[in-house]
Amino acid sequence: MLSRIGLRPLVVLLVLTSLLVAAGNMFWASSALHQQALREHDLQRQLGFAQQLAGRVQLRYGKEPLSQLLDALLMDEQMHVWLSGADGALLYPEGGALSTSQRQALATSRVPYSAMLYDEQGLEQMTSVVSLADSRLRLMVQTPTSGQMPLNPSFGDMLIYSLPAALLLMVLAWLAGGRMARPFRSLASYARSLGKAESLSSIQALEPSSREAAELKSGLLQGVKQIKGPALHKPPTNGMDPLTGLCTPDILPELVTNISLGGIGFAVVVLAVDDYDQIQEHFTPELRNPALKQLADLLLQHSRELDISVRMGEEVFLLLLPQCPVVIAQRIAERLRSRVQDHPFDGVGHMTISAGVAMFEPGKNDPLGSLKEAQKLLISARRQGQNRVHVMP
Repeated sequence: MLSRIGLRPLVVLLVLTSLLVAAGNMFWASSALHQQALREHDLQRQLGFAQQLAGRVQLRYGKEPLSQLLDALLMDEQMHVWLSGADGALLYPEGGALSTSQRQALATSRVPYSAMLYDEQGLEQMTSVVSLADSRLRLMVQTPTSGQMPLNPSFGDMLIYSLPAALLLMVLAWLAGGRMARPFRSLASYARSLGKAESLSSIQALEPSSREAAELKSGLLQGVKQIKGPALHKPPTNGMDPLTGLCTPDILPELVTNISLGGIGFAVVVLAVDDYDQIQEHFTPELRNPALKQLADLLLQHSRELDISVRMGEEVFLLLLPQCPVVIAQRIAERLRSRVQDHPFDGVGHMTISAGVAMFEPGKNDPLGSLKEAQKLLISARRQGQNRVHVMP
């Protein structure tokens, strides 16, 4: 049989078989590690959301019912939230009960953390627990997960049929596969310790040997940056405009940069009062200020709970809408424009506004550039007739 096949074809056959097994093994390993890195990234994103949610609850706690407040803040139907008091009693949801694993999670360290936990039904849950600032209240967010990637059953059959090439496979793995897998092992090690101070520099120094390793490196860098910035989406409590109660523009660069680091897109609406120089000429500040305060109130009425409203100048305002498609942002701007047009403002009577709407999408454009694009669209709307909304094409 060997004389018919020949030694060279046999060696070629063994090499091809070994390469096929090595390729299948590397594909499975990279897919599993890629999913692990994505899960770590999702956990850190959920922790950032939980901290933002805790900040919102802290600001409005005691001013309105908890059920109404949390129902308005939650946007994902699969996401569940629990809030416990200083004595461990459950404050939200009303009449709810905690499972053993949930009670243990809420009773752990006061340091914010995210982890994978199993509930009483044995279902895996992404769990994030944070404390409300200046209080002993604890907030827990849980989201179900689909679990680990299953192995392909045919992969085991392939291993069995390739047993004759096992020795050659070991040599090839030692010469080539080991070097290719080294970055994946390093990244997997860093994924288990994202919170350590040296993680960022270690991941940045790693040279990926494949596209999958480069993607893992990028995902882990984003996870480390989220851990380094625990107040990811929460604007500072200071820096509030004294007249309108809106944020001041000095928070925007850091806020926009932090949101973009989390891989979250946002829409931005920049609007301004038309012909404001004439309003300044005919009306004193004592008459203009109440009208501007009413305009800011209309802006808040036409925004969502998690949106961020900023007073950019005397008559210029900005609305930042995380995770909002540009089509929805355009509708919000149009509704606000129509409402302002029909609203009688104290002191000055009727006013109109023009607006520009732009969108930031991770990996496609610059986050701060989207703010400048919205300002250009506002100028375009003013030049082409005012009382209109221009949208980024």
